Amino acid sequence: MRWLAADGAVCRPGDVVAFCNIGFGPQEGERGGPFADERHDFQVALATRVGGRLTHAPDSSRGGFFDTLGAFQLWRPDDVIGAVEAEGAPGPEAGELRLMLAAGRRGSFIIEDRSGLMSGWHERRRAWRVEDDGPIGTLLCLGICELSGVIRGEKFAFLELFESIQGSAQVVYTPDSLVVPATRLLAEQMRRTPEESAAIAADLAQGLAGGPVVPGPADWIYAGVLLQGLTASPLTDRYNVLTRAGLRQAGPADAVILSLGSEADALMRHKRLGYTLHCHDFRLPEAGPALVPWLRANFEPVRRTHDEIAQDFRILAAQLRAQNPATQILVCNMMSSNGDEDIQSYIGFDAPLGASLTTVARKELNLLLHDLARELDIAIVDSDAIAADMGGQRSIPDGIHQNGPMQAELRAEILRILRARRVPGFG
Repeated sequence: MRWLAADGAVCRPGDVVAFCNIGFGPQEGERGGPFADERHDFQVALATRVGGRLTHAPDSSRGGFFDTLGAFQLWRPDDVIGAVEAEGAPGPEAGELRLMLAAGRRGSFIIEDRSGLMSGWHERRRAWRVEDDGPIGTLLCLGICELSGVIRGEKFAFLELFESIQGSAQVVYTPDSLVVPATRLLAEQMRRTPEESAAIAADLAQGLAGGPVVPGPADWIYAGVLLQGLTASPLTDRYNVLTRAGLRQAGPADAVILSLGSEADALMRHKRLGYTLHCHDFRLPEAGPALVPWLRANFEPVRRTHDEIAQDFRILAAQLRAQNPATQILVCNMMSSNGDEDIQSYIGFDAPLGASLTTVARKELNLLLHDLARELDIAIVDSDAIAADMGGQRSIPDGIHQNGPMQAELRAEILRILRARRVPGFG
């Protein structure tokens, strides 16, 4: 176990004061157990229900490397890790810690970092708190990097979200490490069969190994992350959830949050297999010397009009609601203004203006999203309006990533929408 609050520190009700790594053994006849793909990164954060001065038990932490292991020390029901000298008269539940459980699915089991709560690189992270036997509501974030700090918080461990959630809820975050979750790509992932995924894997392996350049480590790592992103289907995932009462299941997600910034006007399509690929432009030069020629030889750019982007939203919404009619869809729009722009006349720009001016292109997409919100009952997380109220250059200085106060405001707005739409667990 590792303490996050120092011995003698004053804590508030609900503060996370410590966390531990937990190891699981497989059940008889079961391979890997219910958390097989998360077994190396399963943690429990411990929060007090009362405020006061914290005292560590002398043997609560072994120290050093042992505190990073998940299966070294057996816990007993009567183990005491510390005490809180409560302020005022404690209630009947004062002695019971609140638990937030978290699990990460790595890209590979050899990639590890147990330096902190939810530390390291995972291709999926999730956290949950179950307080009763009611339904467990799940929020799945499939946005781009601008939503990372909003959903995962300043410490990247979901702590800020769960300070504001009182019910039984789970939050799942899938990063855009390489594959960007455009609506067309997400819809394809939901429909993709195991045979189609196997064909994508075989084509990538054969093309990379049989190309003109011998693949190096960078090529294989990039290819592995690419393949993982293409063959996953986060929108159809179901989850094992550990609670005080035992094992429960949740999912697919009750609410999905997307980023309008994922919807580029040009995607890549595989010439032979026909699947869609979308990567951030800055990632492509980082591919290895063998993978870049393969990408150029096997993919062609496909431009999308606004009507086609709207149709991709319609198709994805229909697939989600065929799976669960109550699924709520939230989309974070884009900051469409630029404090440095001083254009006095647009007469010098060729039409359409959105092809050459980023601010115009973002305004057009934001307007498209408003039309879709009315048509498809989509909730807009209005980053554009919030940034304008808080000061765009200060809050989103690069036009994409927010500062701390802006992240907190967006987090509060997302929770407000979930409550208004009565997503289980977020009330």
